[in-house]
Amino acid sequence: MNRTINILVAVILLIFSAAPEIYSQSLREERDKYTLLTMPYNMRPLTLYRGQLKADAGYKFAVKGRKFDNDGNPVQLRTSGTGSVYHYYFADIRYGLLDFVELGAETSYIRHGVRSESVTYTSVSLTSAERVTVNQLKEIKGFSDILFNATVRLPIKYKWFDLSAKGGIYVPSAEYKQDKPEHRITNITAADSYTVNYKYNYTNGFGVPVYLLASQVKFTFRKLSLQAGLTFRTPAREGTSIRWEENLVEKTFIYYDQSYKYLLSDAWFADLAVHYQATGWFDIFVNVSREKTTGGWTEYWGNKYKNRETELIMIEPCFELQISPSLTVCQNAGFPVAGKNSDAPFYLFTTIRFSNFPFFR
Repeated sequence: MNRTINILVAVILLIFSAAPEIYSQSLREERDKYTLLTMPYNMRPLTLYRGQLKADAGYKFAVKGRKFDNDGNPVQLRTSGTGSVYHYYFADIRYGLLDFVELGAETSYIRHGVRSESVTYTSVSLTSAERVTVNQLKEIKGFSDILFNATVRLPIKYKWFDLSAKGGIYVPSAEYKQDKPEHRITNITAADSYTVNYKYNYTNGFGVPVYLLASQVKFTFRKLSLQAGLTFRTPAREGTSIRWEENLVEKTFIYYDQSYKYLLSDAWFADLAVHYQATGWFDIFVNVSREKTTGGWTEYWGNKYKNRETELIMIEPCFELQISPSLTVCQNAGFPVAGKNSDAPFYLFTTIRFSNFPFFR
């Protein structure tokens, strides 16, 4: 029996001595702040290092020139006189609580206007002629809800494989509603000739708490890295909001609001990125992402109508350029390739990233 136990102990010791070196978080190596801040992407884990603070500020400029219809066919919006641009501002802050635990918060601000083609209606009778031109503008403006999140990864020293899981909640700091419209009557040239300008105002929040779950995996082989992620977002409950209706009486708008209930759709996000570490300070990568929404409903006049399912596939060529140990610039360009019931914008997204160890000398 003793001989058998000795053999088993010897085999176990042999296995561990031949296995790759793995560091637990209680056996940390000596830290060098400069080395950690300049760590290239192909050598970085999926979360920040212990004590590392990172803040991102980003700006996205998007042009919506087409969309995908219910059958997935592309529709050129310029043929119908419809098109828009939008401005998106993004900010987040993250902190490495431990080498394998990261805390973060993020929010965004958007300004997006969609102007439809002007339409003129003419009515002629024996005694009069009426000519009315209608313009319509829908504007989304404001901050989004704040996302608080935590990420954990495998508690090992990163070499070629990493896995992380993320959980968070969107706190409804913004609103999900339609603000009072700002309609106007202009160009009154005669009693029955004028222009009606419809302007609808929308906010940028969910209106209810929304849960987020995500996971990422990363593989690295020398200068090449492969990273894949999956994110799921779902509302905590149904919400209540208001929408505005209007009546036009003798060139004067009369408004009244109506309360309604809604349930946000579930959203899935999947992405796959291939990175090439050209040098220690320059990372080039291509990302393919797919976004899909399902379920949910919206109430109209007491009846619940199912939300349309949407889908969008994007290809993004990107790069990450390290300017200094604490400053990095990232640039993405987005090209829509397929979708369903979805806008298809082309965009440029620039991010400036600041990173440091505020409590380390």
